[in-house]
This record gives sequence, C-alpha cells and structure tokens, in this order.
Amino acid sequence: MSDTAGRKLFQHSGTALIFRGALALLLSFLVASLPIATVFALVYVFGVYAITDGLTNMAHYFYDPERHSRWSMIGGVVSVAVGLVAVSWPGITAAALGVLIGAWALILGVSQIILAMDVRTTIRAWLVWLLTGLITTVFGLFVLVNPGAGFLGVVALLATYAAVSGVLLIASGIKLRRLGTSSMVPAH
Repeated sequence: MSDTAGRKLFQHSGTALIFRGALALLLSFLVASLPIATVFALVYVFGVYAITDGLTNMAHYFYDPERHSRWSMIGGVVSVAVGLVAVSWPGITAAALGVLIGAWALILGVSQIILAMDVRTTIRAWLVWLLTGLITTVFGLFVLVNPGAGFLGVVALLATYAAVSGVLLIASGIKLRRLGTSSMVPAH
C-alpha cells in the first residue's frame, strides 16, 4: 500500500469512528433526557420477547408429544399473556413493568423448577433446567421487592454505556485521523 493510500485509509477510518462516536453520544443524550420514552420502547421490546418465548414454549409442547409437560404449556401461556398485556397497554405496563416482569419471572422460574424435577429421571440435562429455574425465580423475587430501581438501572446503564463508548470511539477516530495526516504511516 502506498503512503498516500495509507493516509487516506486512516483518515476515512478515523472519520467513520468519529461519526459512530457522535451517534453513540446522541443515543446517550436521548436515553438520559427521555427516560420515559426509553421505558416505553423497552416495554414493547419486552412484550415481543415474552410473546415469542411463550409461543416457542407452546410449540415445543406440541412438537414433542411423548415428552411434553403441562408445565411447559403453562409457562408458555403465562409468557404470551404477559407479553400481550405489555404490548396492548404500554402506559399501564410502564407504570407496573417492574412488578409485571418480577411476577412473570417468578411464575416462569417456578414452572421451570417443577419441569426440571419432572424430567430428572429421563433427561440428563435436568440440572441445567433446574439452575435456570432457580436463577429466574431469584431474579423475579429481586425485581418484585425493588421494581423501580431495577428498571431505571437498566436505562441508566444504557445511557452510561453509550456515553463511554461514544467518547472512546471519538478518541480513537481522532488518533487515526492524526496518524493519517502525519508523515509516519505504519508499514504493513
């Protein structure tokens, strides 16, 4: 690669990093300044996830009739119902999202624990299911005890990540652009 081509590559790559960093800072600003809109967006994302998770659980119930469990179907129905509530009533859901997510996780976790206990004699991986159920149950209890802090913490974490990422991308872009304008381009 020629010296001129190397400089252009660094300048263009640096510009792309600066642009990406600016977008990340914009995201950080929007999330921090519009936490309610962020909550509504997360309500919809959660609703779609819960519906998809529930439908998958229910499909598995019908797909493998020899090994299906009614607990798998119950967990699927609960997930779809909670997802539909979240998507249908986002305002109410946003206000009660912590409680809704906590109750959903608690019920889903308990159903997973019962399912794991039901299949422990026939499936070797029942301990993984049990562990998943225990973790889901503990998460549900945590969110039920402290619903607001858990959800606003996610929004704050997203804003912080975007800000730090944006600053680092801009700093990297500036360094690459400087490298592209200097007379010393690293050899390949």
